[in-house]
Amino acid sequence: ASTGSPSPGVPGPVPSRGPSAVAVENLQPGDRGWQAGFSGVPAVLGYLDRTSVAPGDSIGLRVRGNGPFDARWYRVGWYRGAGGRLMRVDRRLSAKPTPGMVVDASSGLAEEPWPEALRIEVPPDWTSGVYVVVLEPTAGTAGVAVFVVRPGSVAPASVLYVNAAATWQAYNHHGPSLYGTLPAGPYGGASWERAHEISFDRPYSEAGGAGYLPRWEAAFIRWQERNGHDVAYCADLDLEMHPEVVGGHRLLVLPGHHEYWTTPMRDTLEATLATGVSAAFLSANTIYWQVRLEASPLGPGRRIVCYKSQTADPITPTHPELTTCQWRLPPVNRPEALVIGQMYGHVVLTPADWVVVNSGHWLYAGTGVHDGDRFVSLVGQEYDTFYPTVSPPGTELWAQSPTVTAAGQEDPTGHPTMHTATVHTTPAGGTVVAAGTYQWSWALDAFGEHNYQGRFTPTDARVARVTTNIYRRLGDGTG
Repeated sequence: ASTGSPSPGVPGPVPSRGPSAVAVENLQPGDRGWQAGFSGVPAVLGYLDRTSVAPGDSIGLRVRGNGPFDARWYRVGWYRGAGGRLMRVDRRLSAKPTPGMVVDASSGLAEEPWPEALRIEVPPDWTSGVYVVVLEPTAGTAGVAVFVVRPGSVAPASVLYVNAAATWQAYNHHGPSLYGTLPAGPYGGASWERAHEISFDRPYSEAGGAGYLPRWEAAFIRWQERNGHDVAYCADLDLEMHPEVVGGHRLLVLPGHHEYWTTPMRDTLEATLATGVSAAFLSANTIYWQVRLEASPLGPGRRIVCYKSQTADPITPTHPELTTCQWRLPPVNRPEALVIGQMYGHVVLTPADWVVVNSGHWLYAGTGVHDGDRFVSLVGQEYDTFYPTVSPPGTELWAQSPTVTAAGQEDPTGHPTMHTATVHTTPAGGTVVAAGTYQWSWALDAFGEHNYQGRFTPTDARVARVTTNIYRRLGDGTG
């Protein structure tokens, strides 16, 4: 068993750099208006024509509505608990009714070629982060659009937060999604069989257009910014579109739900880990389906292709390694546990308690826990589990939690259904931590809904301390 002593592969002390850009940013006045569009059916819908931008880039806002509206641009953070900062206001913009959604009958691809209501150049002083644009109509409910400002030319932050844009889009029900069984919702969706091509050229159906930001990522962002961590942000698509974004960081952090990955995205991740950089997968069901990016009329990387089938994907005969099936299956044969240390188990019937093992490990330093202690309802909505024949040599468990899976599912490992959390050292000397649950962020901050299937996940100071230990030891040294 591991102890709390330093181990090979742990990066050395972090040089003192003064307050982080995030700490300085969060001294600015906050504004709770960033949440204005998260509930109800929006009277004005919108999306941005770029998933991420760097300072100095331009970005276009495309909308549908009926009448004038204001666009309020916010950065998401802590800001003394307000959770957002108002960065810009554009007043009396025009939203017009538009023709119906364009849906390709063969692929299910749905796009909304709405007119551009506004184009801005991202100011050089906008700190890297997740941004929301609240679309506030003169009459009716506001809508929301989301984008990421990735790092500019300043010295890299110690920690790089990776937003799960591809997975948000996979579950987007504004038109056909990659899930034919999910409800279409009130955003113009229809009952379709599962699409095998989807697009960013449409708004998110969830949370008024905010996607999974309120559910899976906002609480985590609030926590890390409240604590002043030296962090920059990118979208997962940037690992393919802008792979240089990972350079110079010590720790990559992936919270929430990172299910859909392209080969270039995964190759960038693996190449980065091969340099000794560490990663914290504070998530579950990560790197499960392979996808491919294609261009739309608005630019590169705006469409996602995923057949979820070895036989249906037309690329299989010529490029089997790019087949859009599960990463662990032929002909791809790249199990995600090779990178993460464990891989997807199942959907839980209800959230399970996290059960501590290996309590002497440095991850638990300062928590006061003992083997068998529990973190209430932390394991869900899905969980990962340890595959001993696939996971890297030396992989250790630091949680082992019995779960009850959704009806009709069997455990593929042959042992009783069991959530695990793992940690291992890479050949290059970095550390990879995997929590194996979506709901980690729920225990860090009280923002948002913390309920799944009738069970509530409370905030927990011990989970926060574990997260601090990860940042302190592998990232920016603070906390």
